[in-house]
Amino acid sequence: APFAMTDATMTSARKHLADAVRRTPLLAVPLALAALLLLAAAVVLLPFAAPLAIGYVILRRSAPADAPEATAASSTPAKATASKTPSVSRTVKEEATKATPSSTRDATNAPTGGPGEVSEVAPLTGSAALMAKMRRSGAVTGERRARDAGETKTGSAHVNASHDSSTDDSDGRFFILHGGEASVQIARDLCDKARLRGLRPRVVAMDDFKSCDFDKGDSENEGAQKLAVFVVETVENAQPAEAAGTCLRFYNRKRKAGERDLLRGKLAYAVLGLGDTNLLLDRQTTTAKDCNQAGQTLDSALLFLGAERLVTRGEANDAVGLEEAVEPWSETLWPAVEARLAETKSPSKDVPEVKKQNRVSVRFLYGSQTGNAAEICKAMAAEAAIIGSKGNEETTFVTSCSSANEVDVADVLRPGAVTAFVVSSTGDGDAPDNCDTFFTRLKRAAKAAPGKAGVGAQYCVLGLGDQNYSAFMAVPRAFTAAMEKAGATAFYPRGEADETLGLYEYAETWQENLWEPLRRAVQSAPRFASDPEGAAAEAAEAKAEAKAQAKAVKKQTNETSAANDDVSSTTPIEGVPAMPACRARVVWLASDDASATAAYPAGTAGATPADGGAAFSAASPYLAPISKRTLLTDPRSDRRVVHVEFDLSGAGGPSGAAAYEPGDSIGVLPANDPALVARVAERLGLDLDARFDLVWAEGHEPPSPPGGSEQDGFGSLPRGPLPHIRRPTTVRDALTHAVDLTSPARKSQLRVFAEFCSDADPGKQKLLALCAKSGKDAYARDVVRERASTLDILNMAPTCFGRDYSAAHHFGAFLEATPPLQPRMYSITTAPETAPTTPAVAFSVVRFASPAGVKREGVATNFLDRLEFSSEQTSVTRVPVFIKRSVFFKPPDSISTPTLMIGPGTGVAPFRGFLQRRAAMVATATEAEKKEKGPCWLFFGCRRAEEDFLYRSDLELFEASGVLDALHCAFSRENPNEKTYVQHLIREKKNAVGAIVAAPGARVYVCGDGGGMAKDVHAALRDALASRPEVADTQAAEAALAAMTREGRYVRDIWS
Repeated sequence: APFAMTDATMTSARKHLADAVRRTPLLAVPLALAALLLLAAAVVLLPFAAPLAIGYVILRRSAPADAPEATAASSTPAKATASKTPSVSRTVKEEATKATPSSTRDATNAPTGGPGEVSEVAPLTGSAALMAKMRRSGAVTGERRARDAGETKTGSAHVNASHDSSTDDSDGRFFILHGGEASVQIARDLCDKARLRGLRPRVVAMDDFKSCDFDKGDSENEGAQKLAVFVVETVENAQPAEAAGTCLRFYNRKRKAGERDLLRGKLAYAVLGLGDTNLLLDRQTTTAKDCNQAGQTLDSALLFLGAERLVTRGEANDAVGLEEAVEPWSETLWPAVEARLAETKSPSKDVPEVKKQNRVSVRFLYGSQTGNAAEICKAMAAEAAIIGSKGNEETTFVTSCSSANEVDVADVLRPGAVTAFVVSSTGDGDAPDNCDTFFTRLKRAAKAAPGKAGVGAQYCVLGLGDQNYSAFMAVPRAFTAAMEKAGATAFYPRGEADETLGLYEYAETWQENLWEPLRRAVQSAPRFASDPEGAAAEAAEAKAEAKAQAKAVKKQTNETSAANDDVSSTTPIEGVPAMPACRARVVWLASDDASATAAYPAGTAGATPADGGAAFSAASPYLAPISKRTLLTDPRSDRRVVHVEFDLSGAGGPSGAAAYEPGDSIGVLPANDPALVARVAERLGLDLDARFDLVWAEGHEPPSPPGGSEQDGFGSLPRGPLPHIRRPTTVRDALTHAVDLTSPARKSQLRVFAEFCSDADPGKQKLLALCAKSGKDAYARDVVRERASTLDILNMAPTCFGRDYSAAHHFGAFLEATPPLQPRMYSITTAPETAPTTPAVAFSVVRFASPAGVKREGVATNFLDRLEFSSEQTSVTRVPVFIKRSVFFKPPDSISTPTLMIGPGTGVAPFRGFLQRRAAMVATATEAEKKEKGPCWLFFGCRRAEEDFLYRSDLELFEASGVLDALHCAFSRENPNEKTYVQHLIREKKNAVGAIVAAPGARVYVCGDGGGMAKDVHAALRDALASRPEVADTQAAEAALAAMTREGRYVRDIWS
């Protein structure tokens, strides 16, 4: 419709001009000049305008008084044609009849009459009525869109003068906001209905939402809330309409930043979503919930930020008629709005000025091989996000969390940066796979510019490790050393959590004491950025205080660990962890999309790694066929141990990218059971062959285009979220190869899954209880001991990723919450002298029943055990593998070295390779070297000689040929009256064992279970060494073993 200059519009224009002049007084000069020019023009044009005005008055008086719409319609031909369509629905007219005075009612219902008038048209209903109204207003016509194309986005979104957001009689507390073309007319209708009830809302486009100042509440009535009704449209690909996008992205960012109190006590709201299931890629879903993602997202975000929901969210589907849902929903809205607006309070006095806050970014980076460090780091970052948004400090902070390899070292070392590392150590002190590149770059940067590369940066480190390993805490301590060498400042003492004493108990206490030092680090970040050297010098003076604090943390941790041993299972839910940020969003691809799908399994069958590296790795494995698979145990036994040989002949031979040595491990990238994958996809309601891509969720894009240095030899950093998922891909490949569906669910996974359950689902409370601090015992019982898998967790809450939060719309959150499927490491049981290109492994196939009787299976061992073989006895499926080199766990270089090997069960596997290497060395040794040959003993343990004596013929042959001097076997179940284990045999032979261990240059190797066996064997070795006359006591023996560990002569390869 043409723009009409009404009194309200004039008043609004005058108000805007006055505000502009107050803000910029200099504008008054050109405005005054313009007014003088207009006055002069009016005087000149007055003689010509008078006849036109007289003619207009005569025409108005001659027109029928009862046909105002016809007069208006005659202004444009298009409008005249459209006037036959009802401009408002019958529902609105009936309501107007009830609510208006009789004079107004008579004028409204007066017959149009007149010659040639068409008889009354049957009123339109449902979606047709609303669409007719939108066509009449020009909201969806091609002419309107073409006319608005040249206008600004904000201007085109505003409604006409009768609904102008700046109308003087509007209530500054009540707003109706519209986002999307279809929402404009509905917002107008809601405004009309509100005014008929005596309410005075302001209608505002959603891209102007900041002008409403919802985060400030009602400044005129202290303690009162503003009210907002959001009418938001969802368009193709589940995206919000363009006009609504800015508002949704803003509140989503605030939600992900953890600002739970942003709108608390300041805003009461209602959301009406508009959608169309005809726009969905999956036409099998036809409910309003399936096409209203924008409304659902906004509703969830506002509720999280503390706003109060007035009524249940409305959801309309244009495929069945918008009016079918809009009209009933609006009837529930008005009583709630009227009641809330009636709650007025005395005007407030001065509104305190909001201080400007500096938003410092705190990075939480993890290096995690088994998932523990990632779990702890994500939980820490989620709680930090809440803490960072609270308080009255002048400086607050926002958080991000990722693996270290996803971040550029330069960002961590820049002045003003604040970083928290959670890093674990592997057996030989290697950095975990997802932080090894970062760690190498960090050491290079520190070496290139010691004391300068990181000056002005602040950091802290939490290390995770297991004291049973030789290189306990090697990586966390190396991280600390590298940051110190670079000149960075530690704002909190390094923590060292020991698996044997309880990782999570220590981490919780360390984290509780972290927040105050972190706040101080954030507050001082601007000074570190502006004066790096001065701030670092001041921080160095406080180092003594930090050391004292570290002692206090350690003491408190020990006390906490003891106290946490007794937690009542009936304790109410307390300490629910914060919701981790979801950084990934899934974009579903159409079936005819031509983009290439990523290949699974990852890797290559060629001699050169796909990434161009010198050796195959977890990120770029070799696709190896299995050349042999043999059962090592009695088929009647309930224990199934399998010998598997991998054919690496195509990987470059003995000196190629897959070369190996005795003591090395072979990494296997397993695949989930296809039957389990199908069940999970069915539970989520997803098509296994559906294709998708992953993009950054709003607000989680990297701050700068990521990319590594061309000269550092590592290439670029990951360019998208969840680097362990190759994309684009299918649901089948992602669930099969990328995520771990069988391991016990992590607490962070429980917390995320609970977020996507309906509030009425009792399972949601169960998931929250299991991940809470008060649910420690229940988590250990129901998840850890039961080995509850991802599917088990989904089935605990029937609505999890169900109708209200469908997996089709939230699959990104599911993938991010589910741990990556990690490679499994197996000790190689051969030597290249015997098997140059066919390294072999031995493993127990993991199958057991949980305490509740549920059958469980290990992912990797069952994957290898169920592979099909061709007629040539070669596996049909190629297995992604790589060689993991050992630093310390390798055989001696000389046959003269006294050697003691202890390996019960499959722990004997690497020692078969050791002995193959020793046999080759003996065969080529001179007579003089043979005379100097040192003792070589092996302690092996199993159940029974006829049931599970692994590699029996090989070991007995080594002993018979003199390669092995003594083979001592402990059979735990052959004597029904007494169980015998390897530690018992060591004690029986303590004099001889003590002599071997005490010999100069001796080597001691232990391989197997790290739970009970490793500790018992260590105690037996200590006592054997203490029995030597030259060793004073057990304390001295302990010190001697510790010295051997540091020298790499007492090495343990153990697992839990």
